[in-house]
Amino acid sequence: MATTSSLATAAVLLLAAAAAVASAVLTGSSSNKGDVLQGPDDLCLGCICEATTNCNLTFGCSRGLCGPLLISQPYWKDAGEPTLQGDSPQREGAYFRCVRDPYCAAATVRQYMNKFAQDCNVNGHVECDDFARIHYLGGYQCNLPMESLLYYQVFRQCLNSVQQLNG
Repeated sequence: MATTSSLATAAVLLLAAAAAVASAVLTGSSSNKGDVLQGPDDLCLGCICEATTNCNLTFGCSRGLCGPLLISQPYWKDAGEPTLQGDSPQREGAYFRCVRDPYCAAATVRQYMNKFAQDCNVNGHVECDDFARIHYLGGYQCNLPMESLLYYQVFRQCLNSVQQLNG
């Protein structure tokens, strides 16, 4: 059982990770189609990252999912094929370079959310919980139950810890 102190420390580390993701989004690439980046806020994106790979910035690829946010090539394409600055979606390896880079991966998730944003949990609002569902289940089946999945449990614990710190 985690102590309050260890939860607070973990939440602070999550906030630091979220700040890094926020910085990534602000300085990362933008869509090749000129989309305005919206979607999950920085803390939400940090918790999605935490639930996905524990924000492992050295994660390569496994079963077609790559980078700290486990982004597939179809997901990247649906997001508009964002790239690292100076790269091109047509260059071989552009997908791998982008999704394994935290800055470009964050931009990919935000652009994907711009395309698929919806009220998955049917609470009347499009919010962080919806973005976590869309990220994991995809834009066409985000209303499926996921409460029993470890991903969702880690995500909710992270989000609750961050919200408690923010009062």
